Amino acid sequence: MILAFEFNYVSNNGILENLLKEIANDFDISHKIIRKDSIVTLFVEEDETRLCTFADTLSASLPLSIFFKSSSVEVVDTMSDITEVIPPLAYTIEFTPKILASVDNPNSEYYLAPFISASRTNVKLYQNENELLHGSDAKAYEAVYDTLAELIANGENVTIQTKNGSYVYGKIENIASCTQALEVIATDLSVVERMVVCRENEIKALASLERPAIRFKVNALFSQKGIVKESRVILRLADDLFMYQLSKRLFSKGVQFLFKATTQNCKASYSVQFDAKLQAIEPLLVSVLENGAILIVKGSDYASSTLKASLEKFDEPSHGAFASIMQEHQLFDATTSCFYLSTLHNDRIMHYSKEHGMLNLIEISLPSSFEELFAEIGRSSPNAERLVANYKEQFPEIYAKAIETIIPSDTPKSIYSLWKIVAMVLGLSETFESAAEQLIENAEDFGGQKGPRIDYFLQKEDALSSDIDYVRLVRSGISYKLAGTDNTTLSFGYMESLSYFISDLCDTHKENLLTSKIALGGSLFGYKRFSEMIAKNLKPNHTICFNKELPIDQ
Repeated sequence: MILAFEFNYVSNNGILENLLKEIANDFDISHKIIRKDSIVTLFVEEDETRLCTFADTLSASLPLSIFFKSSSVEVVDTMSDITEVIPPLAYTIEFTPKILASVDNPNSEYYLAPFISASRTNVKLYQNENELLHGSDAKAYEAVYDTLAELIANGENVTIQTKNGSYVYGKIENIASCTQALEVIATDLSVVERMVVCRENEIKALASLERPAIRFKVNALFSQKGIVKESRVILRLADDLFMYQLSKRLFSKGVQFLFKATTQNCKASYSVQFDAKLQAIEPLLVSVLENGAILIVKGSDYASSTLKASLEKFDEPSHGAFASIMQEHQLFDATTSCFYLSTLHNDRIMHYSKEHGMLNLIEISLPSSFEELFAEIGRSSPNAERLVANYKEQFPEIYAKAIETIIPSDTPKSIYSLWKIVAMVLGLSETFESAAEQLIENAEDFGGQKGPRIDYFLQKEDALSSDIDYVRLVRSGISYKLAGTDNTTLSFGYMESLSYFISDLCDTHKENLLTSKIALGGSLFGYKRFSEMIAKNLKPNHTICFNKELPIDQ
């Protein structure tokens, strides 16, 4: 009897194939593994009784993965005649059921090991320059874990050498001891909802093999404690085995959350170091949409090396992002529009066809100063001069703050930068650097159904070149503010109206340029509510393509 287990695994990183190979070898069953596009198929041949046992073993042995979309199994007549090719693993995968069982088993050679890639590395615990503990066996590791848990539970911060560098950790109640924290570490999956607002699919993503971080809104109950000042946090579970063991002990002591900070932003009297050279894996930051789609915002090490290498020739981030989506979805024969909206780089709206290649259709322009902006608004229509005068009169402090704010010359020409400018004009932020983030957070907090329609219009130079009219964009916001629209509603209007603008452009491109696919890239799509708006507005009429295994911004 032959069973074919079919897995939709959207990355070509080889992790699934290697795990399936290991499980089949451990079970000592006749098998073959093949891949076609994103479908990995495991063929196994054995009598029915053993196959049932193997199926149970497979189910228990396969970890969750953010790249794992679906699975099925069926009885087949023969194994595939395609040659089995198992790609090599570029790094050790730690958070599999087999490895976790091994490090928790006192009879295993890997018991309490902080790193599988260096299972018996020497660990040293210091208080300032004084060595307190050291060793390279399970007894020494346990002593270090227990001592650290006690120190952190009692309010001490500790510097820990992880595979990705040295960072300071402490319980969340001590976060004020840092000038800036990078992330929050939940010591157990069960406590996540005690701090943040999250959905079931986000909980599953946190627990996946890749251990990604996700940006969450802090819930009202935790906010009331006044521990965390920010309304959003980047949160993950432990993403290496050392922190995994430490988290278990902290959880047993009632410590539910840790902060993680750089050694420049936080000091600690205690530190942990290892003799082994550790293999770094760039941590993942993902966004999980309501429909289950997972967008990788940061972190490319879990993508296939071949795919990453193919993008090295692109100097322009927007072109690299577009090319990566085309390659992941095999769009080279498809007429495609690409919307690249970034928080880091210049935005581009592009069009690709096999006949003409890639064309830049829309770019973003910015005013050189707020003084210039207000002057342009005043000249933009017969009533605009009066509009600016009323704004100055009604909001003199906001106007003065905007005028004294400098728009740096190297500011990326992007929607995100325009939102910074808008937010300063509307008085949403004290600083230019954080202004767009405040607008986005306001929009995410909006509880209504519909916001005001903001003027996103194109200022055309010719048929194939135009930019967004930033004067009308800011002017419409001023009009609504003078009319008494609150900041949260107005912020939502800017986000919602952009989604409608993109939807309308896609409809135009489909009609006039015969586009069949829409590629969306850039870190602005990492904001969940914005991406969900886009997906909702586009889905009825268009096929949307996000990156599957590469970050959405290059």
